[in-house]
Amino acid sequence: MKSISCRDIGTDCDFVATGMTEDEVMQQVGEHGKQIHGMTDADFTPEMMAKAKAAMKDA
Repeated sequence: MKSISCRDIGTDCDFVATGMTEDEVMQQVGEHGKQIHGMTDADFTPEMMAKAKAAMKDA
């Protein structure tokens, strides 16, 4: 099981994504970012994605 929270990547938000795979968690992060934080595809830069993956934890 893997997890990441918005707080793990420096955002003041209580959202936590969990899943069996990194891809599953990143899908949740993307959906949350778009729906709650108003992000667009352009906001998901390679640098931001690398930061998120680096912050991911084994739960």
